[in-house]
Amino acid sequence: MDPLAWAHQWDEFEMMLYALPGDEQGGVFVQVSRRRVQNGAEEWEILYDRRVGDADATVTAEPGSEAWEEAVLRRFFNAHPDLVNAEKAYLRAFLAQRGEHS
Repeated sequence: MDPLAWAHQWDEFEMMLYALPGDEQGGVFVQVSRRRVQNGAEEWEILYDRRVGDADATVTAEPGSEAWEEAVLRRFFNAHPDLVNAEKAYLRAFLAQRGEHS
């Protein structure tokens, strides 16, 4: 799986969706980073990394494999088509709480 297939960029932000296997530590996660340019060098600051849901237990591929992650993410995204907009709203609230703006 190409991890960029599960990334969404806007303004100076990037959202990456990924899945991890496991009952307690597993699930579907979103990591949001902010791009900063200083002295011509670009760097990405991870703002947060949070669990947004459970991995679909009916996926038959080997847990942790690329095929498993692809299937889990595709099913999750199809079940939550508003995910990108919801995450943008979460980011606005997250930044406001820190006294920043998006």
